[in-house]
Amino acid sequence: MHTFTPRPLSTFCRPFALSWIVLPLLTTPSLAEEAVEELLVHGRQSDYSVITEQAQKMIDVPGSLSDPLMAVFSLPGVLSEGDGGGAPAVRGSSPSDNRYLVDGAPAAYVFHAFSTSIFHENIIQNFDLYSAGFGPRYSNAIGGVFDIKLRDPKAQDISSKLDVSILRAGIFTEGEVSENSAFYVSARASLLQYFYDTDEADKEDGIRVQDAPEDTDYQFKYQYRIGDAHKLTLSANGASDLAAAEFTERSTEVMEEPDFAGNAKIKNQFNNQNLRWQFSANEHHNLDVQIGHYQKQEDTFWGGDKYFFDITTEDNYALVHYDLLLGERHTLSLGAEAHDTQYRYDARFINYVCTEFDPDCELRRGELLVAADDVNIREHSAYINDHWLLGDRVAVDVGVQTHYNNYTDETFTHPRMAIAWEFIDNWTLNTSAGSYNRLPDIDKIFPEIGNTELKSPTSNHYTFGIKHELDNEWSWSVTTYYKTMDDLPLASDVNANNGSSVANNSNNNNSALYTNDVEGDAYGVDIFINKGLTDRWYGWLAISASRSTRTNKLTGVERDYYLDTPLVLNWVMNYQLNDQWTMGTRLTAQSGRAITPIVGVQPNPWFEGRILPVYGEPYSENLPVYTRLDVRFKRDMTLWGYTGTYNIDILNALNRRNVTDRNLDYKRTQSAQDFKLEDEVGMGIIPAVGMSLSF
Repeated sequence: MHTFTPRPLSTFCRPFALSWIVLPLLTTPSLAEEAVEELLVHGRQSDYSVITEQAQKMIDVPGSLSDPLMAVFSLPGVLSEGDGGGAPAVRGSSPSDNRYLVDGAPAAYVFHAFSTSIFHENIIQNFDLYSAGFGPRYSNAIGGVFDIKLRDPKAQDISSKLDVSILRAGIFTEGEVSENSAFYVSARASLLQYFYDTDEADKEDGIRVQDAPEDTDYQFKYQYRIGDAHKLTLSANGASDLAAAEFTERSTEVMEEPDFAGNAKIKNQFNNQNLRWQFSANEHHNLDVQIGHYQKQEDTFWGGDKYFFDITTEDNYALVHYDLLLGERHTLSLGAEAHDTQYRYDARFINYVCTEFDPDCELRRGELLVAADDVNIREHSAYINDHWLLGDRVAVDVGVQTHYNNYTDETFTHPRMAIAWEFIDNWTLNTSAGSYNRLPDIDKIFPEIGNTELKSPTSNHYTFGIKHELDNEWSWSVTTYYKTMDDLPLASDVNANNGSSVANNSNNNNSALYTNDVEGDAYGVDIFINKGLTDRWYGWLAISASRSTRTNKLTGVERDYYLDTPLVLNWVMNYQLNDQWTMGTRLTAQSGRAITPIVGVQPNPWFEGRILPVYGEPYSENLPVYTRLDVRFKRDMTLWGYTGTYNIDILNALNRRNVTDRNLDYKRTQSAQDFKLEDEVGMGIIPAVGMSLSF
């Protein structure tokens, strides 16, 4: 199963800029390594109803607003699309190359469109981020895997926790139902829409906000224990996101594309249900079986009532995982996964034929398409992994995975291996290698609007690193990696002079719209220095140096990847001032992202009297260096006899003016000889206050 991922900037809705209206509204950037094993310790845990110490550290990262998933951007090798948020890109791969799992099951999505993750902080037991060279258990990903684990319900008297901040309010209730069963339920809703004056909003930019971004989410888990060996768990979760605005003649979007004028709206929602059986007769056998169903709806319209794209994804899935301990030094793991996924869409839009490889998407306008269809994809995978301790100092993992889907009719067999060798006390060398694939982007293989003959993108991963553990909870590691990527999509050429596409209507051969003619590679080194909690403080320093490129195999042209950021530094520290107060800081600094310079303007071939940019060498310039300091204060308190916390977050505490993009300034450009550019700037200093209370 592969969830629907909108094409970058321009495609269905040419750039659907409704997301831009939220930048001045939010108190946080949007979201959305192996979770560095120096920081997140893997291994068997005795009590899965308790949040781990490592997850609590991530919750307390400044700038994350108590959301451990947002803290992922402070780890090595992880970049964001936007101002400290957006979909994560992992070690040179695309955000669409990632996969998200919750309790081992596929997730519809885990980040709200315009803010934090969909999970209450009180239920995330732990999460791991595998950024390269991950094992055969994980399929359908060539970038990174986010493996999120929600904790079990506690067997306790029923209690509740109330959370309120300027961003959202939520209630969490948990407790024992019977001697052998317990539950929890969480429900949250955003509050921003109640504080936002839509009458005054963004008039200068020509965007009238009609519905300020709002979202909801819920999680439910009921667990029944049958003796000491069996656990039955019924889970349900869901989320929704909504935003709407009117784009007037004064907006940049309408100046660029007049038929963008009018109302626009984004509405996403999903619901997921899952039944899980876990069996552990003794330490030698562990069985995990799951069946589930989810439905996701993504509805978008723009240009008044002229254009829309609605898609529904419905997935029925089954999973099984089994661990067999063959001896003190030998563990065999095997499992399988099956999906029956239906994608239904109904659309009317201008088809902009482009991919991440194309920096000039607004010049690649196709024809008006009106289409409705459905696609059913069945896929299954199976794996086996052998974990073997060779003596006291060497651990070896050797495994293989097979993956098949009936849509592209491809079968893949992926060998994977990893070795760790403690060659001196507290010094460890580790290496891994493997091959990977994922389904093609769904929007590029739909009948009528894509190429039904596209193949699955593939990748090879290689890593090598060294780690040294020191006294007083200090450790450091250096990890190098190399990734290859092949069979990535290439968009057909579009003649910018007359606006004609090689394939521009549903009657033509749509195989010409996209082909598998892009390849890429990514390589780099991550340095990670970690200090565990001693002497009232902990923290880490992560430094990543990398390069990521993409190459058109038809022409041989190589370009830097649009998210290529050669150097990134993240420094995090939390210090316990006294028994009640804790203070934390996070400093992020990164080299300016590659952009394609605008070197002039030209007549818009589709709209008389309008202009479009003329681009120079793709990704040949860089934005200024990005730096941001976040500060967090947390105080434990008692109110009316109930325990709780106050949280004060100061985002971008230095009020740094970070340039996040550079565009043509349509309002000030008077002629081709006197064109003006404008910098898109991230958020300024923003204080955010929150409170939680347990009762």
